[in-house]
Amino acid sequence: MDTLWIAFAVFLLTYALISIRRFPRVKIDRPAAALLGAALMIVLGVVDPEDAISAINMDILILLVGMMILVAGLELCGFFEWVSLRMIRYSKNQFMFLVLTMVVTGALSALVLNDTVVLLFTPIIIRTCRLLKSNPVPFLVAEAMAANIGSVATAVGNPQNAYIATKTGISFLEFSARLVPVSIVCMAVAIAILYLVYRKDIERGSAQEFRRRILAEGWRAFEEELVKGDESTTSGIRKLKERRLGLYALLAITTGTFAAFVASHWIGAPIAVIAFVAGVTSLFLVPLLSDVRAKDMLAGVDWTIILFFVGLFVVLQGVKDSSLMSEIEDFFPGFHDGKVPSVEWLTALSAFLSNLVSNVPAVLLLGELIPISETDLWIALASSSTLAGNATILGAAANVIVAEKAEAKGVEVNFWRFTLVGFPIALATLFVSTLMLMWLF
Repeated sequence: MDTLWIAFAVFLLTYALISIRRFPRVKIDRPAAALLGAALMIVLGVVDPEDAISAINMDILILLVGMMILVAGLELCGFFEWVSLRMIRYSKNQFMFLVLTMVVTGALSALVLNDTVVLLFTPIIIRTCRLLKSNPVPFLVAEAMAANIGSVATAVGNPQNAYIATKTGISFLEFSARLVPVSIVCMAVAIAILYLVYRKDIERGSAQEFRRRILAEGWRAFEEELVKGDESTTSGIRKLKERRLGLYALLAITTGTFAAFVASHWIGAPIAVIAFVAGVTSLFLVPLLSDVRAKDMLAGVDWTIILFFVGLFVVLQGVKDSSLMSEIEDFFPGFHDGKVPSVEWLTALSAFLSNLVSNVPAVLLLGELIPISETDLWIALASSSTLAGNATILGAAANVIVAEKAEAKGVEVNFWRFTLVGFPIALATLFVSTLMLMWLF
């Protein structure tokens, strides 16, 4: 059989498995689908073993590992429990709690990978909502939306942004200068839509009562009451007290890391190397200053996303080696005969593919069709692929993580109800981001 047709069959199978994700009685996870495709590309002779190894982009892998180690250390030192208690402390009412949930989640997602943030933050939001006697579903949906919107802002906010930054060499500062304003405006739009849809649910709760008690009794006594009987939160606060030096070290390393990201263009250091050095430094320093073990920090790394990228890199190498990429270019309007698409068309295509196969494989595929020099298109791809993920639960890994973690805690985030609010938010934010990128930049 012709190599091109073999590559097409493997490519189609891989992306179909990523899209479908689950068969009856058999779970097909995204990393397994990508690695199966990579293995088939090698076994069937489409990609040489040597070329398969060289196809793996180590920059993106070490960037992801470095950032995940930092987040794992922050979690082990109780940072996220500390943040959640401060959210309760400063929530004057339920609407303020919604805003703080989204702003804090968005800010953390811009600083570190959004998938990791929602993984750690979802149980905390559920516990907080139960304390406030609120329906957790609106706040969980808000968390997922905010994680995606916030992650748009920086080159390390999500895996697809990290890939785009490392592949194109767009500086951290330029990336953020263009997309931080987009992220802020889109966050405001999402907050407004969520409040309109969930207003009745959001306004039910005890945040105002809690606020009165905090003012009357003082925060310290009230904080002790909040964590009493909640083993998870109590454990987090205990970690915070016992591992304070480790947390201070991590916060200092994280601050220094982002300062280096901003200055990376001038100091000549790739952001991947900066992130990796930061991760290794924390892996060495935190165990010296606390009882956190290095192996526990490494256990907090999401190795599945690393393997997912490895598999996709090899699959796309097979697509290139077989000349299938030329056929794909001709298939998508705007890419054939050396042309480049408009920002509007790329946004629409990226949004469609991101909801079909998820945003990471969509970006890796479209990234092979865009010239490195077309910075405007790469920025539009980063923005649209991430914002489009809010349309459905399956549109982004962060959404899936929120739904699955919530289900494990006895809270159901219904697919169709998520789509009812997610789809208009995705459309509105895509429209806003496209206008801003076209007119302001």
